[in-house]
Amino acid sequence: SSSSNGGCSSSSGSSSGSGSASGRFAMPDPTLMDVLRVLRRVHLDWSSGGEESADRALDAQRKGVLDKVHLVFAGGLLETPDHPERCAFWRLAESLGAQCHRKWDATFITHVVAGEKRSGSVERAVKEGVHAVSKEWLLHAAQRWCKQREELYPAPGVLPDPSRLPPVPSLPSVEQRIKAALMAVKLIPVVGQNGEQRDFRLRVATRYFVGPALWPRVNALFDRFQALESNPNETSNEERDRVLKELTRLVGDDALGRIVSATEPPTT
Repeated sequence: SSSSNGGCSSSSGSSSGSGSASGRFAMPDPTLMDVLRVLRRVHLDWSSGGEESADRALDAQRKGVLDKVHLVFAGGLLETPDHPERCAFWRLAESLGAQCHRKWDATFITHVVAGEKRSGSVERAVKEGVHAVSKEWLLHAAQRWCKQREELYPAPGVLPDPSRLPPVPSLPSVEQRIKAALMAVKLIPVVGQNGEQRDFRLRVATRYFVGPALWPRVNALFDRFQALESNPNETSNEERDRVLKELTRLVGDDALGRIVSATEPPTT
């Protein structure tokens, strides 16, 4: 059976769809490519005799998404810690083939999936080099039937380690950097009109315009902007403007404006 989970729609292909008159790069929704990828593998498993039915082939693909992943949950994700198997996140992870554990064990735990609260498990994961990811990492794996890149989904309060982020090529022109940034951002599926997700997509894109030394500063500015957005008042409006000016200075006025426009979810 070919139930491996590799091969999410990647950013290596060319963008489908033409740019608008403003020079904006189109970002194709990868959903259809994800569906096609899964259907092809299901058909191959079934037609080659690897699975006795399409239902079983589909189930094998689903359970292969997080195969060999051993995880614990942290930060308040388990509503009933005494009976974690009843919790939605636990059941979702198991449906994708992950093995869920009640307690941390450094000998085999590969991931800590964290909620909003900072926890000892997250701190230990960061210290010991274990993946500490947000719940969106799990949710997007379920949506796309493919294991997601952990470095794009750091646990809340954890700044990405620049050494573990995908390499950003040195591109000479702003046009090339914008195009590369948007091709990377399209890996992250659009889910509704979620402002937090939109900001996350923007964070990924800005990596193409700041070096590793400035990356922690950019993340801190995004964190501050989100905090001000959630508690608006006259003082926060002034500080928000200062944060935006600093981001503009770091990334560049034209580049930031075009990336913000292109990372907006499509209107329906």
